[in-house]
Order: sequence, then structure tokens, then C-alpha cells
Amino acid sequence: MIPKLSRYLLVALTIITLSYVLPNIYHTLFDTRIDTPYIAYSTSEGEYYTYGQRDGKTVFTDRKGKVYTQQEFMDKTPLENFYYHLSKGTFPDSFAGVKLIPQQLQQESFFQSVEPERLDIPDYKLNALFESQPEFGLTFSKDYFRITHRIEFIDAKTNQLNQEKSKQFTAALDAEGFSYPATIQAGLPTLMKKRDEGWFIVDSKEQFFHLKMIKGAPFVRKVPVPAGLHFKYVLANDFDADEFYATIVTTDNQLLILRKKDYSFIKIPIEGYNAANMKLAIQGSMFNRTVIVNAEKGLQLFTFNRDYKLIDKHNHPLPLKSEMTIGKVAAAMFPFQLEIASPYTEFLRMHFDASNTWAWILLNLLFVVLTVVLMRREGKKISRGIPDLLIVALTGIFGFLAVHIIPNKQY
Repeated sequence: MIPKLSRYLLVALTIITLSYVLPNIYHTLFDTRIDTPYIAYSTSEGEYYTYGQRDGKTVFTDRKGKVYTQQEFMDKTPLENFYYHLSKGTFPDSFAGVKLIPQQLQQESFFQSVEPERLDIPDYKLNALFESQPEFGLTFSKDYFRITHRIEFIDAKTNQLNQEKSKQFTAALDAEGFSYPATIQAGLPTLMKKRDEGWFIVDSKEQFFHLKMIKGAPFVRKVPVPAGLHFKYVLANDFDADEFYATIVTTDNQLLILRKKDYSFIKIPIEGYNAANMKLAIQGSMFNRTVIVNAEKGLQLFTFNRDYKLIDKHNHPLPLKSEMTIGKVAAAMFPFQLEIASPYTEFLRMHFDASNTWAWILLNLLFVVLTVVLMRREGKKISRGIPDLLIVALTGIFGFLAVHIIPNKQY
């Protein structure tokens, strides 16, 4: 009994190992790279232009499929590629009655990305609060703060609590109605920034606050939150454009920005976004804003004016590996696969992915028949090999290899 039990444990371990090794070998040998193209919205033309690869060659097209030369692509996107036109002496003097100044175009341009792995980073809730109006440039503070039952400042060198500073800042938070503890703390804890805007904090009641230190004193502002808004992720920024403090993603995958001039939340009306498994980017220019949602099925682009009213949108499909030959063969060959890494997180997490088709059943039955043939050839009784046949029927190629790598000595 014990030898049989130990064998089946070894068989199970072999199946688990093979379900990771074999698919990885297959994809390493036969994987097909899917190139994501660069797509730009031309402000002057009111059209989306794509720069990508086709049959190993660089191709420039518009959304209707019309092909352009590289020079024509550059000419169609003069504001988006203004550095190129400056170098060639072809930069336009004005557009739509607005004088074009390269320095202003550069200042108004920004790019911000929100990636799934950012949402999966542990928050240690111990952060540095900079002096926002320093006399001689930004410097790291000597203490770090945490917000539990109150805000506490801890000296980084001595690990001692700064009682006076903690009481001062706690009183400032209390005066604004802060409900402890903090659930989200978003800021830029680095000296590599043009200015310090402190921290944006969500409390236990989903209230939103702006906290910073000015001349050693606390600055706290409670920001009105629209009804029904539940925060999932807050990303602070430091753009030259200086238009908004932060980008916000909600639990129901809405995208918002926190505008600087009036602390208002502006909803950006996009569709089909899932923060858990899609990348998102916001590109800003002097005249418009384009949001790019990068999903497995393709790219969705939404272009807005400066008031975030939709101007245009475009869907650029990408080929799915599951619909290509490599994906169909893998789905038929492997009833499931053990995955450890994921493109949506930087952490290793073991999970099984089932095949998206039922074609593997036919191959499993073929392996069952082959197992029966081998058992008969070896003179073993079929009745005593039923457990092995069930294993092969359920796990296919993994079980077939496992029961023969670790054979049953007694049928």
C-alpha cells in the first residue's frame, strides 16, 4: 500500500513539473512575437497614424490602411514630431491661429503610464514628507511618517518618535475630519522632481486629502469626492504642464485626474479598461490629450480636447496567440499549464491555466489508447492499471509521460 501511495505522489509531482516544463519548452521553440505598433493622433490632420512592422518591414499607415512613406508620416504629424521638423527647418510657425513656440510645446507635452504591476506593489506605509517650499532645493527629511491611529513621525537615524511633530500634524488632520488609518498614500518620494506637492491620502472612509509641509508647518486640504467613487490606485506626477496633481483609477476601472487649479476630479470617459490586466497611457500635448488602452486584443485610443471632451477614437486590433497556429496547437496538446510568472505582476505566483478549447480531449483519448497498447505489449493486466488510465485521461501528455517515467511494477 505504501509503495503504491508513494508512487502516485511521485506521479502527481511529475505531472505538476511537466505541466510547467513542457509548455515552456514549446513556447520557447515556437513562440511568435507580436509587435505593438506606435500610434499617433495627428492634431493637424485629425487622423491616427500607425508606425509598425509588417513582414519584417517598417510600415506607416493611417487607420484606413493607406500606406505612407516615412517622410509622409513625419509630414502628417508635424506637432507630434516637432523635434524632427525643427532639425529639418520645416517646423510650422502656427496652427489654428496659435503661434507655435517649441519650448511651450515641450512644456505642454507629458506622458504617464498606469501598468497592472504597479497595482500589485506592497505599500509599506512609511514615507518621507519633504519641505515643499525649501530655501535651497529639496532635501530628504530626517524622519518618515506613518498613519495608523494618528500620524507619527519617526526619526530615521534613532528610530525615535517625534512626539511634537506627530501631535502637530495629527491635529491638522483631525481638524479636517480625517478618519484613521490611511488606506492609500500617493506621492513622489524622490529628489528627482521639479517641485514637491506632498502626499495624496485616502482615509478609512474613502475621504481624500492633500498633505504637505510648508515652512515646517502642516498643510492639509480635504478634497470633495464625487458620490460613489471608490479609490483603487492614485499616481502622483511632476509634469512641466502642471495641469493636474494625480491620476486616479477606481475599483470599477474609471479613470480620473485631480486638477490643480480647483482640486476637482475630472472623469476621462474611456471604455473597456481593466486595470488588473491592461496597460494604460496618457499622452498630453498643447492641443489635446490621448489615452491609450493596451489590451491583449489590441489598442484602444481615445483623443480629447483640453477640457477632456472626446474628439476621436480608434481601435487597432492585434493578433491573439490563442487564435494563431501556435496557440491552437498548445491548447490541443496541453489540457492545462502551470504558470509561475505573469505579465501583470512582478511577483511569482503559481496558478494553473486551463486550455481554452476541448480539442485536448481527443489527444488525451489517444494517449489512453497508447497506454493500453503498451500495457498489453508488456503483458500487464488492464484491470490493475485503471488508475493510470484515469490519470492519463485527465492529464493527457503529462500523465502519459509520468506513469511511464515512474511505472507501476504490479498490475
